[in-house]
Amino acid sequence: MVEMTKRQILQRLFLRFLMKNSFHKLAFTEIWSLFVGHNSYLNNDENFEVVHSFFIHHLVKEYFIVDSINIPQKYTSKYHAYQIKKICLPVELQEPYVSICEKTNQLNKALQQNELEIEYLNECFNEFPSIRFQIELLIQKKKDYQFSLQSKVNVLKELIQTF
Repeated sequence: MVEMTKRQILQRLFLRFLMKNSFHKLAFTEIWSLFVGHNSYLNNDENFEVVHSFFIHHLVKEYFIVDSINIPQKYTSKYHAYQIKKICLPVELQEPYVSICEKTNQLNKALQQNELEIEYLNECFNEFPSIRFQIELLIQKKKDYQFSLQSKVNVLKELIQTF
């Protein structure tokens, strides 16, 4: 088992905090205050410097919008929790994790499209009474597909939870 340094532990704790939160136009000191709010034992200058340096050098560019007009600068989140979780994973798990997340997003889009198609078929059912039987068959086919898609999404979500 690999032992983590104090710096790595702090970074990991901060990343977990970011996964659970989003920010709108907050100075880093305000973000820090929220972070240490529940972990007051972390609130010291050395830890602040470690986390602030990590934030500026590794997170700001990719995961935050910076309002540099204000002093101090204000930060707004532009990340999804899964992006931050990826950073926490060992390198060998990052690719499968991203792949599973992408498949989940694709399936969710297919689910939404299928729902719209079912809604429209229901409208057609009332609009075209002479072909109701065929429309009913299509609706049932789409509902079966919906169940299949949702089952796949559920499995992938369970897999994501294992990371």
